[in-house]
Amino acid sequence: MSEEPLSLIVPREIAALEEINKLVEGFYRKNAASAPTRYPIELALEEIFTNMVRHNAAGRSDIRIELENRNGEVVAKVTDFDAPRFDPLTEGPPPGIERQLEQRVPGGLGIHLVRKMMDHIEYSHQDRTATVTLRKRAT
Repeated sequence: MSEEPLSLIVPREIAALEEINKLVEGFYRKNAASAPTRYPIELALEEIFTNMVRHNAAGRSDIRIELENRNGEVVAKVTDFDAPRFDPLTEGPPPGIERQLEQRVPGGLGIHLVRKMMDHIEYSHQDRTATVTLRKRAT
């Protein structure tokens, strides 16, 4: 069963993470979403949103966050309405987790963690609009 999605449009600034966290809190309070999915969803949203802000600093649009409880899984979408094509899932730097900490090059670890925690991740880009869709099944 699918519930009405909750969504929020926030400015392209790190300070908006507070509003995003409030959206997640409201979503879990309102929906019958499985509580164990909350931490992975929060962390993944923070990582994807932060990457959109930091790696597209020239972007002029706001960013939309959407959460939905659909058929036993939480579906989260992060949409940047002014983004060049850049798929963080395939084009980003490797996380370098096989190297010692002092030998690692910064970058890629956050996306690596998101991949490990989510059941499905999808990137789409059309007409300068980039969307990352995250899915986490209830456990």
